[in-house]
Amino acid sequence: MFSVASIVSLFLFIAIEKKALSPLIDFKLLKNRIILPANIISMTVGLTTLMVVYQSLPILIRSPSPLGFGGDASSIANVQLPYMTVSLIFSVASGFVVSKFGNLRPTIVGTIITSIGFFVLFMFHSTEASIAAVLVIVAVGLALMLIGSVNVVLTSTPKQFSGISLGMNLLIYLIGSSVGPVIAGIYLQANQVFVESEIDGISASFPSPESYNLIFLTAALISVSSIAFAIFLSRSLSDRNGGIKEIGVPI
Repeated sequence: MFSVASIVSLFLFIAIEKKALSPLIDFKLLKNRIILPANIISMTVGLTTLMVVYQSLPILIRSPSPLGFGGDASSIANVQLPYMTVSLIFSVASGFVVSKFGNLRPTIVGTIITSIGFFVLFMFHSTEASIAAVLVIVAVGLALMLIGSVNVVLTSTPKQFSGISLGMNLLIYLIGSSVGPVIAGIYLQANQVFVESEIDGISASFPSPESYNLIFLTAALISVSSIAFAIFLSRSLSDRNGGIKEIGVPI
């Protein structure tokens, strides 16, 4: 019922936006050959980050052995600390990265590093230390992807539409952030194992190891697809003769 209502609301929103004199979303900008792949890359950042780092890993760490590590909140913080530290460093250094290497190169490199990181996480997540180490790789890749894609959107949009374009980019990023936990939740709920407590004899269900394998593999495949969008973005930028040719008209 709610799914049908959301789909109907989406179509109504699109129809109203197309007829509005001052729309919240400019679909001509959204379909631009440069802006569209950049927005999709931003969406994959939000999707994989929420699906793996903030949704799945805390559950894996808190789950009892042998289904998890049997850790506590401090254990989760210790595993995520390298990821957060690298993300903070790249957030501060993003201006230097873009000024030194441009927008496109960090985006392409970031998609490759992220894909490698998630594949490594898929193969090696048997200890908290290995996960924390791999998250450093993932953090570098995601930071480069986000820095590059957002700057591509900003530099490829006419100044008078920059606010709308950046707002759409954030909205698409948030859509990915909303979809990621749903995908992870489906895997976690569909692969449950009952574990009986040795103290009070009460059984409880926890996600099986296969659910985490599926989540990490899905994140890796999504990251690989972002490489394709980065290549398409590179070709679109190379064909461009300078920005959007006409205001609001896709090239």
